[in-house]
Amino acid sequence: MVFPLVIATDLDGTLLGADGLLSERNRRALTAAAEAGVRVVVATARPPRTTQHIAEQLPCAAVVCGNGALAHAPDADPLVRDIDLETSAIVVERLRTALSGLGFGVETGTDFFHDADYLLEPWVPSEWVREVLETTEALLARATPITKLLVRAQDTPVDRLHEAAVEAVGPLAEVTYSGRSSLLELSAPGVNKGSTLAMVCDRWGVRAEEVVAFGDMPNDLSALTWAGAGYAMASGHPDLLDPSLGLRVAPASNDDGVARVVERLLAEG
Repeated sequence: MVFPLVIATDLDGTLLGADGLLSERNRRALTAAAEAGVRVVVATARPPRTTQHIAEQLPCAAVVCGNGALAHAPDADPLVRDIDLETSAIVVERLRTALSGLGFGVETGTDFFHDADYLLEPWVPSEWVREVLETTEALLARATPITKLLVRAQDTPVDRLHEAAVEAVGPLAEVTYSGRSSLLELSAPGVNKGSTLAMVCDRWGVRAEEVVAFGDMPNDLSALTWAGAGYAMASGHPDLLDPSLGLRVAPASNDDGVARVVERLLAEG
């Protein structure tokens, strides 16, 4: 493979350890890559407010948040790829018809809102919630722009939830997930980590074959398959380790898998 001009990495389960922290080895490896002329990009499902403190520890050339709905680079205007209100309402109606017991949340890029039926994750501090709306209709009207629509079901495994949602929504939204709880993440059609990473790299004149990407969950697949070299973490979702995808495998996140691969690329480059 060619020496990369861009290294893009997911955070949770990929660059960060089980404690949610950035290890010194991973930080040093990506800093060394930047010093060698490589642009480092963080590409995460997280919103900007929970990404910034990590990105500040790295020599980031760009930060992609919300599964590609938001992107920011120092040399360009911020990119926002939201779902319009009319489409969001249709998506909600279709999901309610296909599935029961759903709660909905919205990430706007700056704040998080949810309706009264949304079961807040136990690890999410209540102060992160800007407002709780009584109905989903009120939620969609209040929380704008809709950069990510969150769908939570209490008793349905996430893989089954995902399958049913994809069938119900069709081409109206991009449906994915980044954790093992029953939580889906919906973006505007065609909006994912891969397409936004491609847009960012195009601004720099960087081709896909000059990009290395790391990830561990289904929401990373678009970036991993777009990049010239996509690395699934050995500790990641088993679907990404399917040989038919043609992805490379990096050591587990708790073993500084990103750093180990980056160190090897720098030594060989």
